Amino acid sequence: MHKILIPVDGSVHSMKALKIAADLAAKYQGRLCILHVLLRGKAASDLMALDISSQFDKPLQQILNKAISANLGPAPDKILNKIGEIILDHFAEKARTHGVEFELLPIVSGKPADEILKMQEKIEAGTIVMGARGVSHSDSSTFGSVSQEIFNRAQCTCISVK
Repeated sequence: MHKILIPVDGSVHSMKALKIAADLAAKYQGRLCILHVLLRGKAASDLMALDISSQFDKPLQQILNKAISANLGPAPDKILNKIGEIILDHFAEKARTHGVEFELLPIVSGKPADEILKMQEKIEAGTIVMGARGVSHSDSSTFGSVSQEIFNRAQCTCISVK
């Protein structure tokens, strides 16, 4: 079975990528492998700006709003893990609605491009489908910096969604 790796970050671009990947999986009897890399270095304001932030429960929203008010800097891992779980749950529900086989991969931490490529090799995914501008905006390229690095280094088919 063809495995399609979908790195998701809660952005609208990763949501679009999931739809395209699900269409591919349905057409070619593939299986989606949904991955989240912790959003390290992101401040609470960045996290509240995620397209998926409406899925955050009240206590999490309150914690993030207090951190924004206090200008606390990068969010701690505990919060990032909670957000990662919410993101994966949301994308699992979307995959279910498309009626394709999928699996949620364990949340990983590290440099996003490195972690995505390591996972692609580990699970032997034949395709990576990812959003081209997620939570890290790059002014130097049409594509996001992570997707550009994936395109340059990956040894499999890559599809970028904007």
